[in-house]
Amino acid sequence: MRTDAMVDADDEFMHAPGPHRHWQESFFFSWFDAGSDATGLARIGYRPSNHTADALLYTMRNGRVEGGYARLNTRYTGTPDPSRLKVGALEFHMSEPMSKWRLLLRGQDEVDLTWTALHAPFDFRAEAPPGLYIPPGIADVHMEQSGRVTGTVKMSGTTYEIDGLGQRDKSWGDREWSTIEGWNWIPMLYGPDFTMNCTQLINGGRKYLCGYIFHNSANDPVTELTVDYGWAGLHVPGTSRIAVTDTSGLRLEIQGSATAQSCLYRKGL
Repeated sequence: MRTDAMVDADDEFMHAPGPHRHWQESFFFSWFDAGSDATGLARIGYRPSNHTADALLYTMRNGRVEGGYARLNTRYTGTPDPSRLKVGALEFHMSEPMSKWRLLLRGQDEVDLTWTALHAPFDFRAEAPPGLYIPPGIADVHMEQSGRVTGTVKMSGTTYEIDGLGQRDKSWGDREWSTIEGWNWIPMLYGPDFTMNCTQLINGGRKYLCGYIFHNSANDPVTELTVDYGWAGLHVPGTSRIAVTDTSGLRLEIQGSATAQSCLYRKGL
């Protein structure tokens, strides 16, 4: 199984599954448009051990949950083709590997978005600095990209345009989330030439960090990361303070405050 080679265009396609029943291949996209005050995410994940798949799409607008779609434990046959992944009413179409995808939701609520990469994918394992790694059980390979997202969303009878930024990831391997105590997945998208993803996994009382900062036309791996929250309620963060350093020596201190809150729970994602 590939865990040390850099990801390439072939990795957009399906991989030979491992023997573990929690082995999954996952495709994830998110988007945010400040002009429309809209954000959303979509995921399709496949479990070859029992030939079932999950589809999820979720949107928020004007600080509130807007709508969503879920189709869980759906049976599938054969080998899924990334040129047209379809689970229920949710579809992901790969137009160009590592570069362009189309996201579609058909039905009473509709989504038609084009996701275009801003930079090469960052490989969380192969590009991690020496001594930094992801603990086992959280997918053997994980890549991330920031992108431009354009198109339309129709939720609850309201249609609006999306013209913003987004994050995608693809991962495959054992995916047993019960082995970790928590995680912080923090994409920060400031513009087409300055984005980042900072991820922190907590296992056995230890914090594992990974991620990158895209600036000066390059992905520089994260070497230091601290994340602190001010709590608005039980398990509800109201503010955040993030300090991050990358291999180029760039150090950022970022403060944020929550403009919307939502709880998304699904066992096994």
